[in-house]
Amino acid sequence: MRKLFGTDGIRGEAGRFPLDEKTVCAIGLALADFGGSQGAGRILIGRDTRESGPWITARLSQGLSDGGVDAIHDLGVIPTAGLAYLTRALGYDLGIMISASHNPYRDNGIKLFSGQGFKMSDDREGEIEGRIESRRNVAAISACPSSAGPANRESLAAEYLAFLSRQAGTRLEPLGVGLDVCNGAAYLIAPSLFRKLGAEVHVLNDRPDGRNINRNCGSLHLDGLARAVEANRLDLGVAFDGDADRVLFVTSSGRCLDGDHVLYALTRDRNSKGSLAGEKVVGTIMTNLALEKALIRDGISLIRTPVGDKHVLEAMQTSGAVLGGEPSGHIILGDLHTTGDGLLTAVKLAELLVRRGAGLDDLVAGYRPFPQVLDGLRVSRKVPIEQSPELSRLIGNAREQLSDSGRMVVRYSGTEPLLRIMAEGRELAQVQATVDKLKHEASQFFNSLE
Repeated sequence: MRKLFGTDGIRGEAGRFPLDEKTVCAIGLALADFGGSQGAGRILIGRDTRESGPWITARLSQGLSDGGVDAIHDLGVIPTAGLAYLTRALGYDLGIMISASHNPYRDNGIKLFSGQGFKMSDDREGEIEGRIESRRNVAAISACPSSAGPANRESLAAEYLAFLSRQAGTRLEPLGVGLDVCNGAAYLIAPSLFRKLGAEVHVLNDRPDGRNINRNCGSLHLDGLARAVEANRLDLGVAFDGDADRVLFVTSSGRCLDGDHVLYALTRDRNSKGSLAGEKVVGTIMTNLALEKALIRDGISLIRTPVGDKHVLEAMQTSGAVLGGEPSGHIILGDLHTTGDGLLTAVKLAELLVRRGAGLDDLVAGYRPFPQVLDGLRVSRKVPIEQSPELSRLIGNAREQLSDSGRMVVRYSGTEPLLRIMAEGRELAQVQATVDKLKHEASQFFNSLE
């Protein structure tokens, strides 16, 4: 079992293992080793707005430099999808994004992209992890860490902005758009993009200070955006997370919509135009059962994967699907980009509103999600569910209580010591009672292990 890489790169509290200075240097050394074996000589680094981003960049660059890499370019603050796009478009061999996405500012992370702009496969991450463990013993912390050479940041940001602008099939006038940029990586580029496309823009949370990223704002906290949409009579509210690879929306009526709503609207639009390859779309085990049923009514099949946009993309590549996503707001437009891009998703949804001359409420009217309960239990250790007869029995009993009218997914978080429980069904009261009972019983089980 891998120790460092989770569902989306290496993540943890900045300053503590595995993101202490020595281990970050070792990660740089390991990537230099790996890059050498893969012929990687040019590396591009980007980050979000966390206060730990600059020193992690410096220590990572030190390890890369000590490992023999001499072409390391620093993009500074940029969305994750922008780093992925520029890595591929400019012919870099490896892209490194320093971000913990939606996590609090104290956390940070390292995400890796191949020269083709795709997230690293699990097999390659496993190979890199093995190298990290061996290189940590020889990593040396210098008093003055090496710095990545500054890239022409304004020029490269403009290139990514131009790419996003080209994806809009129409101008966005006279759309009024509220942008909650989360004091994160999209704080400059998102307003520039929507203004360039002609929208009337109202911006929230665009004053990053290194510590306010994701704090009561962005895709995890939609209340402020909903109030702004109502107060300013806007047509659409858009909320990004810290590195802008996910996005959620607020309608003109104040409804907060998740990634399943977005997937429904974009899927039906593509299907109506005959551009939905194979009449299939990819979701995850967390995708609402009601969405699957709504798509079936339109002759569209849903392919489910484990949680994680990497798994969604792999299923898209295997099945030939061009559209996939997660309720959290990761949406992948496979014929336009190699990874989830919140800005690209926002542009395409805004374009759909203008082209159809309709509000977002109208575009999702055919999808009514089943009531869903998301809960979690903090655990001292992650006992493999399939290896624990008692835990498996508790989960099985809970699923039986929901019967055929509902669904339950129980899994461990890839980034936190949590047992996550998701349940859905036609009746909220039954779903909530089932989750509460399972959480209580599971708590007793984990307490018995201590």
